[in-house]
Amino acid sequence: MKITSAQINVVDCVEHSITFHLASRDNRELYSMNLRHLTAIILGLTLTSPPAIAEVGISPFAGYRMGGSAGIESADGDTQDELRFEDTASHGIIFNFDLPEAGKQGEIYFGRQETSAKLDNGLFAPGTRAIDLTIYQLQFGGLYFPGGRTFGGFASGVIGVTRLEPDNSELDNHHRVALSLGGGYQFYLTDHLRLRLDLRAIYTALESGGSVFCSGGCAFKFRSNGYLQAEAGAGLVMRF
Repeated sequence: MKITSAQINVVDCVEHSITFHLASRDNRELYSMNLRHLTAIILGLTLTSPPAIAEVGISPFAGYRMGGSAGIESADGDTQDELRFEDTASHGIIFNFDLPEAGKQGEIYFGRQETSAKLDNGLFAPGTRAIDLTIYQLQFGGLYFPGGRTFGGFASGVIGVTRLEPDNSELDNHHRVALSLGGGYQFYLTDHLRLRLDLRAIYTALESGGSVFCSGGCAFKFRSNGYLQAEAGAGLVMRF
């Protein structure tokens, strides 16, 4: 353990106080003054002690994700359609860690949604109007409490990747850049427990002209630059 100069000064002061007391047992007025000086030094060191170690929070959540559509067209460009994601439940986990500045936290977000991608007016393939798939997000960013605390209203922003994974293993997966912005409220329950309510917008960028769920050949390609979803969620934050 490293001994600081302040701690050495305290030890010296204590030794001086004891020596002075033994040498001048009858001089109670000076002894009292010396004791007050020692008390003031100890109090000052206490008030200027380093802050507590940063805490972390883990928040499993459940929610509901809505919206999400992208324009697509046939490979030859003759047919255009709209690809829509079905509104379904979502779930995941959020990891937070306190930053040095009060009210600011780092955030890692992982979300999962099982849904279906449907075409408005056409078929992906003969007899196939919808494709079941799972959407994953893994994103990194931060969270800010304007009040400088670890509960109350907050704003959040994270960026990362979206994975579109069809249930049919013959279809290709897609990985795209994604950005989420949102806010919410954390209700204080105990020192180590919060109730977190979230509302976030999730934007996933698409490669306009890129293929759509290929299997060997590609029948469709994206004509949109991205799609937007909204997610409302609730979870318990466990702080350690």
